[in-house]
Amino acid sequence: MVEMESLQILIAHSNSETLQLIRKAVLKQGHQIMGAVQTGEEIIQACARQLPDIVISSVRMPDIDGIRALTLIGKETPVPGIIVTPKSDLELVETAALDHIMAWLVEPIRMVDLGPAILLVYRRAAEFADLRKENQDLRVALNDRKIIEQAKGILMKTAGLDEGTAFRQLQKIASRKRTKLVEIAQAIITAEGAFDLIQDD
Repeated sequence: MVEMESLQILIAHSNSETLQLIRKAVLKQGHQIMGAVQTGEEIIQACARQLPDIVISSVRMPDIDGIRALTLIGKETPVPGIIVTPKSDLELVETAALDHIMAWLVEPIRMVDLGPAILLVYRRAAEFADLRKENQDLRVALNDRKIIEQAKGILMKTAGLDEGTAFRQLQKIASRKRTKLVEIAQAIITAEGAFDLIQDD
């Protein structure tokens, strides 16, 4: 089990009842509510004043949708995001997750699902921070994260590892080889591709 410090979380939803449900679930997990807002513009304003550790936001807002708000914030400083979405908008959110949305929950959300989602984003945000230290170019760092996610998936499938263990395995190999994490990840992807070609023959 990964230990988490108490995080500062900004929550946003246009529905007051759902907003209160999210607030209650976040507090139950031992985290702090940095703010509770109901529009996309308020998300941007809150993050301009103080960056939260995580933003939990709905897709549908009366002005700017949650994904767009997080995209605009991310142009300056990326903030890990969890999107709360109706099932009808799931495809849109899954596409956004390739870039900056790190997790999503389908409405009606269950309190029991929020803790694992926060833990997942906490882990991925830490990995992303490590990548940004290696390379300050945000666009390159985003691409590197995609490559590492793919390599983790390969390790999880072939070696039966969970996500955290797969990432630590990548870190150990990179340290032993004295090379960048993304280069090890790319080597794993390339090796799998070559193996698939051999199997196809």
